[in-house]
Amino acid sequence: MKLKEVKFVKSVAINSEKVFFDEKHEIIFLGRSNVGKSSLMNAIFEKKDLVKTSSMPGKTRTANLFLLNNKYYFTDLPWYGFAKMWKEKKQDLDGLISWYIEERRQYIKSAVVLIDSRLWPQESDIAMYRYLLDLDMDVTIVITKIDKVSNNDLAKAKSLCEKAFFWQEFNAVSTKSMIWIKEIRNLLFEKVLGN
Repeated sequence: MKLKEVKFVKSVAINSEKVFFDEKHEIIFLGRSNVGKSSLMNAIFEKKDLVKTSSMPGKTRTANLFLLNNKYYFTDLPWYGFAKMWKEKKQDLDGLISWYIEERRQYIKSAVVLIDSRLWPQESDIAMYRYLLDLDMDVTIVITKIDKVSNNDLAKAKSLCEKAFFWQEFNAVSTKSMIWIKEIRNLLFEKVLGN
């Protein structure tokens, strides 16, 4: 599949009224605060700032849907596991994630879980991964910001990911130097097509 057009279509909150879901195939993006979701999605879309980035951790508090080629959704879901956020707000965001995934699960072709190469898998990452497996969903693991760590630390991050995610294959990317961006784009395009 070639990327011909991508546009933002809507934001969805857990208390949104008149939420309309259609039957388009979808890829969802998940990760802890400041893991690089927006940067990765922009790199995949070949856009500079379509998906908004922020210096404020955890600014995404809705599910933000982007439509590719008028056929498929790539969706930026809220962050999870940010310890400094008020407990009530964290529960609201986690509730939105689980509500959205369970509403859309039959159309979601893969859940992309991002891991910061500088922090390695955290308990919340592993919990999200297991939750997705319990729903029998396809999961794509992506290690981000590999340009910010040494080769030794990257090797350690990869080793820890292998153990945390039961030796599932993963992709290590840098949106700054565009390492492995083309490959992850092609992989996700194949998955959203249902292959």
